[in-house]
Amino acid sequence: MAGKEHFERLQALLELEREAEKAENLRELRRFPVAQREARGKTVTGLLVDGVETGLGGMALVTLSRAPKGEELAPFHAMNAGDNVLLTFPSNVEPGASEGTLYKVDEYRVTVALNGPPPAQEVRGACQVDLLGSDATYQRMRKAMITAEGSRRSRLAELREIFLGEAEPARSRAPKVRFFNEGLNEFQQEAVKRALAADDVALVHGPPGTGKTTVLVEIIRQHASRGERVLATAPSNIAVDNILEKLLGTGLRVVRLGHPARTLEALRHGNLAAQMEADPVYEQVRELDAWRERLVHRKSRHGRVQLGYDERQAREREISRLWREARDLEFEIQRRIVASASVVLATHAGMSKRFVKGDFDLVAMDEASQASEPLSWVPLTVAKKAVFAGDANQLPPTIYSKEAADGGLAVTLFDRLKDLLPASLQTLLRVQYRMHGDIMRFPSDRFYEGKLIAHESVAEHTADELPGVAAGPLTSRPLTFVDTAGAGFDEAWNDLLESRENAGEAELAVKILHELLGAGLEPRQIAILTPYVAQSKLLKTLVREPGLEIGSVDGFQGREKEAVILSLVRSNETGEIGFLSDMRRLNVAITRARRCLVVIGDSATVTRHETYRKFVEYADSLGAHRSSYEWTHG
Repeated sequence: MAGKEHFERLQALLELEREAEKAENLRELRRFPVAQREARGKTVTGLLVDGVETGLGGMALVTLSRAPKGEELAPFHAMNAGDNVLLTFPSNVEPGASEGTLYKVDEYRVTVALNGPPPAQEVRGACQVDLLGSDATYQRMRKAMITAEGSRRSRLAELREIFLGEAEPARSRAPKVRFFNEGLNEFQQEAVKRALAADDVALVHGPPGTGKTTVLVEIIRQHASRGERVLATAPSNIAVDNILEKLLGTGLRVVRLGHPARTLEALRHGNLAAQMEADPVYEQVRELDAWRERLVHRKSRHGRVQLGYDERQAREREISRLWREARDLEFEIQRRIVASASVVLATHAGMSKRFVKGDFDLVAMDEASQASEPLSWVPLTVAKKAVFAGDANQLPPTIYSKEAADGGLAVTLFDRLKDLLPASLQTLLRVQYRMHGDIMRFPSDRFYEGKLIAHESVAEHTADELPGVAAGPLTSRPLTFVDTAGAGFDEAWNDLLESRENAGEAELAVKILHELLGAGLEPRQIAILTPYVAQSKLLKTLVREPGLEIGSVDGFQGREKEAVILSLVRSNETGEIGFLSDMRRLNVAITRARRCLVVIGDSATVTRHETYRKFVEYADSLGAHRSSYEWTHG
């Protein structure tokens, strides 16, 4: 009964979340005028079709572009390959709109992979692209929870009882392991051994830079070497690609599910669509598609008035038959490729039940602390055993509904398991290979009980040791806090973006950027981060350097740069810091930098929170507390 109540509660919370996300999408796409949606990067209008071609798997690729109009931001600045979109054609084209996926994205040019066939006639006139939400993920989560709750006398039922704290997990004697990766440190090796000894579940806690994905890949290889079948999943495409990159070249038969546009271009040969196209049988699919396209073009040339009704209907039926036959043949090729793979990779939401059938000996879940519990149950429904890798001290999944979050949807399965499982089934990775010791020490003390160790290869590295970088006040020091207290850099509310910005801080960040560039750092080695979308957009209007990345802290989780400039934005008389008070966001922000971290903030505002006060005191202890006046009045 406890399990039934648990899943019924999750179902209710999930419905609240679904409605909240729908409301957000509707609010942006319907309530806001087109100009506002364009300003938010959610809509691009005035697009002309440059061409239509057939891509991997017979998908219709429509390429559109728009000439530059002198705008501050390029039209596709907020869109990325893999996003779901609605492509609206001019009124003379049937159908008037088609859903699809962004395949390639440039500043003024984009390619959309349509979910269905291409437009039947030549497109003349302006088109529009809108970012879309989708119910598909919610449907998969709902079905997964129904399956988990209803399972009886099965492996899934046993795992469910363990994950709900109703049964104890089992552990066998630790096996003797011959590591594929001989460079693993002692904590990483222990994590692998504990995962292999676990009969049901194990957790790998991976603080920033400690190589949790490397450990997960070793666990995957160990299981696959025994002839076991592995499903490797994560909530984000980039995390799945990180696993794929480390598995390619190991000799294992691996296949990556999901739309090829959501796979990094350099790794697309590992995608199911690319492997299908390389299959000898796929030549039959090409022939079917070529014949169908000839019929479509012949129909377009003749025009409807020159053909009789029966002939038009017969041709339409033949076009539909060829489309279905080609897709059915594709499915059979895909099913065979997936069935023969040792390791199948997918995002939780992209785990298609058409291909992922039966139980996997191991489900390896990366970024487990960033997946909501309902989402985690999607891959778990096919698991005999699960290994979770994550970090509860980094940012959790985004929850749109405050009511759902407060009701428990913000608590991940990883969060619950870390409190349920015995220490023998959990491992904290302690050696980090990213940050200078001075950057690491504060998050280590505040979030990891002081247990992190900086590997000797990074413990004292600074930016001025990079080729071509001169020593200076910023490049020779790993951490600097630039204090804007008293500078008059007041925050402002951006009504259009519904977010906060700080013009003074943004201009200061650009000055600091130019100082780093002047010292010899390359733009690609630097990121300017901020917790606020409006500040990110403002920064993008102030500086454009090829290779420089400007973005939100949330969007940069899992990544790193040699140098990071962080703009905290908040500056007000009342000491309000909003969602800066989520310390996991501060942890992520600080730990993106390898050699040089510059934090810009108003100490009079942020130090009213204890952790920020401790951070400023830590900067003081390093002699790294400087005033913004050095840049504004120097």
